[in-house]
Amino acid sequence: MGKVLWVAHREYTAMIATKAFLITLVMMPIFMLGGVVLMPALQRIEGSKIRQIMVVDGTGRFREPLEMAAAERSAVVDSKLAAAQAAQDGPADDEDRTGFGNMDSLDRYALTFYPEKSLTAEQRLEFGNKIREGELYALVEIPTDLMQASQEDPPVARFVSNDAVLSDARRWLADVLQRVVRQDRLRELGLDPLVVAQTEGPVPLEPTRPYERAADGSIAPNSPQESMTAIFLPFGLMMLMFMVIFLAAQPMMESALEEKSQRISEVLLGSVSPTQLMAGKLIGNVAASLVIFAIYGLGGFFLLKRWDLLSLLPPSLMAWFLAFQLAAVLLFSSVFLVIGASVSQLKEAQSLLMPIWMMMVAPLMVWFFALRDPNGILATVFSFFPPSAPMMIILRLATGAAVPWWQPWLALALLLVTTAIVVWLAGNIYRASLLRGDTARNFIQLLSRARAA
Repeated sequence: MGKVLWVAHREYTAMIATKAFLITLVMMPIFMLGGVVLMPALQRIEGSKIRQIMVVDGTGRFREPLEMAAAERSAVVDSKLAAAQAAQDGPADDEDRTGFGNMDSLDRYALTFYPEKSLTAEQRLEFGNKIREGELYALVEIPTDLMQASQEDPPVARFVSNDAVLSDARRWLADVLQRVVRQDRLRELGLDPLVVAQTEGPVPLEPTRPYERAADGSIAPNSPQESMTAIFLPFGLMMLMFMVIFLAAQPMMESALEEKSQRISEVLLGSVSPTQLMAGKLIGNVAASLVIFAIYGLGGFFLLKRWDLLSLLPPSLMAWFLAFQLAAVLLFSSVFLVIGASVSQLKEAQSLLMPIWMMMVAPLMVWFFALRDPNGILATVFSFFPPSAPMMIILRLATGAAVPWWQPWLALALLLVTTAIVVWLAGNIYRASLLRGDTARNFIQLLSRARAA
């Protein structure tokens, strides 16, 4: 046992006390969640751009409404920028306590109206060249018959820009054009647009999670902000588990490959048996995964405490998280360790790693569907497939849905049994592959080595 602990300590320190580990520890959350967290910050850093838009108004009736709408938008952008600056100078308000912020565009639109009512093909090409070269952001062509209601062949306005499909300016212009055309058609029918607008006022349907009893005994609905947080919290926990598994399992393959290629394993086997060497590596790896979980977990705890969202993270959920994480780290670490001991170069491991990576990222591909229906067929099937069970079960439990009590226990039992089988097979393959000079090119050859051992 002392030799196993010695190997575990060596593996633990070799993994933790490296610059690569520290850099990866910092960069992984940025790669995984940086798009959501950093988008508002990057948007504020980039500031507000002035988009030059050329408008060719074939009707001659949109200039005043568009200019008014552009001025209103500029005022709204100014207020958003002022609110963002105030949030940086002072504490965050309740509406932005999750840190996701308002991700709408902060651009202003400078409209220039073409003196003619239509363009020739050559003029369109000229404006297109200006858009490609950056002199002009977009060209808007409004046909002369846009105001005419036609059910069979409605007229179409055209928005031309490099990012026409994703452009916020296109959506903004479409709303303005729709409002003006609708008001004109109502007047032609003898209806007052203001009266019609009053009858078509929006009916808000507030998203709310199921009612719960508060600490003071009262029963009240959750706020819309908490409902939005309930979407991102399960995904965040699932990504946390993925990062822990990735950071813990990947170094096992690199360690085994390095020891084999540099013949360090031959020296180690002079003092310990292959079983003791593998057991020590797995124990050290599990200890390192607990350090990763502690670092990320403490960071998440302080963020949730700052946003007053700790009630969404019950202790039972964290207990399940820890149990599934330890089993998943053992499962994938054993596989990665065997792959590293069975090849001579890193590029030779690619064909063996691809199926493993596919099983690891499978829950990330279907997380949204599982979030919408935590007890659906898709989520349930992935919960009982051992490689995807850890992340899927945690995602389902974090939604707050009434997951049948027996499903997490059954999923954990299947995962533990699978892990025990994989560790046993990995031990046989590890002993058979550690001192071999050839390479296993597929899983059939790996299983044949286990049978031979």
